[in-house]
Amino acid sequence: MSSNSDQSSFDRRSFLRWSGAAISASWLGTRAWARPQTEAKDLPQHLDFRRPPEQVYDAVIIGGGLSGLTAASALNQLGNHRVKVLEVRDRVGGRTLNAATAGGGVVELGGQWVGPTQDAVLNLMASLNIDRFPTYNIGAPVNDTSETLNAVELLDYWQAIQRIDQMAQTVPLNNPWDAAQASQWDAMTVQDWMNANMATDAAKSLIDFTVQVDFGGPARRVSLLWFLFYVHSGTNFNTMSEKAQRWRVVGGTQVISLELANRLGQQVELNAEVEGILWDDRGALIHFGGGRLIGAKKVIVAMMPKDADRIRFFPNLPSDRANLQKLWSTGQGDKYFAVYNTPFWRQQGRNGIAYSDNQFIVLAWDNSPPSGSPGILGGFPILEGSNRPPTKALRRRLVLRSFADFFGPEAYNAIDYHEYSWGLDPLTEGCVTPLEPGLLTAFGPALRQPVGPIHWAGTESSTVWCGYLDGAVRAGERAAQEVHALLP
Repeated sequence: MSSNSDQSSFDRRSFLRWSGAAISASWLGTRAWARPQTEAKDLPQHLDFRRPPEQVYDAVIIGGGLSGLTAASALNQLGNHRVKVLEVRDRVGGRTLNAATAGGGVVELGGQWVGPTQDAVLNLMASLNIDRFPTYNIGAPVNDTSETLNAVELLDYWQAIQRIDQMAQTVPLNNPWDAAQASQWDAMTVQDWMNANMATDAAKSLIDFTVQVDFGGPARRVSLLWFLFYVHSGTNFNTMSEKAQRWRVVGGTQVISLELANRLGQQVELNAEVEGILWDDRGALIHFGGGRLIGAKKVIVAMMPKDADRIRFFPNLPSDRANLQKLWSTGQGDKYFAVYNTPFWRQQGRNGIAYSDNQFIVLAWDNSPPSGSPGILGGFPILEGSNRPPTKALRRRLVLRSFADFFGPEAYNAIDYHEYSWGLDPLTEGCVTPLEPGLLTAFGPALRQPVGPIHWAGTESSTVWCGYLDGAVRAGERAAQEVHALLP
């Protein structure tokens, strides 16, 4: 990993000393803070870092999703710190987003489940008085796949899962790139491993299905090392792929962020796009909101690495962190929901779960509220590249046709319909990470390594339940602890 001192652009001898390099604490209204500097010629003209900042904070957190808000809340609890959260959107919640439906329901357009061993998010919910309820699972699922695994194929599948769990346990959670076989595993995809170690196509297809649903990309794209780390991070294959969806959040998962933001109050600022950060080891200046400027002793960037690449840093980030952000893989993550007066499938003895390899929706589930009214079906497609149907009307027809094939013609009688594609969100590159071969061993150590005053959060930086709501909470808490330990 490159150190800060390795960067020629961060040579303090070349800094142009502006007058008042150390601005007095009394004028800033905060404890001592030294202004970061660089040569004026290195800065774009539209970013004026030379004027006094409006305020100087102990910590500025960029990103008002679950991880960033958790970091802010944790810093408040850890000490008497001046904290500010900057969120580019007009809302908090990041990749959690609720939508109200006809009939008084709610659908979660982003992340939506919590499960066993996800103690960080469950404890946070309890502290905020937010309840959970079981994902509806009473009755039989619908298997709409073209074939059912026979005994040989099932044996092949379960033996593969056992081997995956065994390999995953050898991947260190804090530093998966140091696993004994890291180079070999990061040079191949999950599909490569299946082709070399599994005997039946049907069993391979079942694992590929799990990879596509969980990672937003096919097994032929996902690094085996990343997959094994992910499995270990989520305890094991079965816990990650099944138990992680055990409970839902009353009112939808965005309520966690909404309640955190409510408690943080004016510490959270919306519509605050960060255009540039001037930094050195002593602190940072943050240019945001079309011309505003604030200072920070420490910065926490609580974003997916790919999204953090939108921010300009002066001087540039070390090459390993810059490459990590630039090359980070993302998945589209489309979700679809149909709303009904009642959950009619329950009267059929169905639990709302359906699997298919010949419909637009490949995985369906019961997304109804705890009361069961209205009835709501949720669904995932598998989309790659440009094969997303071009119009909302066409997508709605395909979704309802899938649900009707699973649960009968009553599924056509939807009273409401919702959809969301995170791959098309202008402020998010995607919602999940099908990390490709080579990146983790090349640049993985930069995921959590601070750069000067800049620290990193976001669920992708978590060592436990990476990619999940729980991972977002853990990463926010970890970054807050790092910053608190360094503040006076």
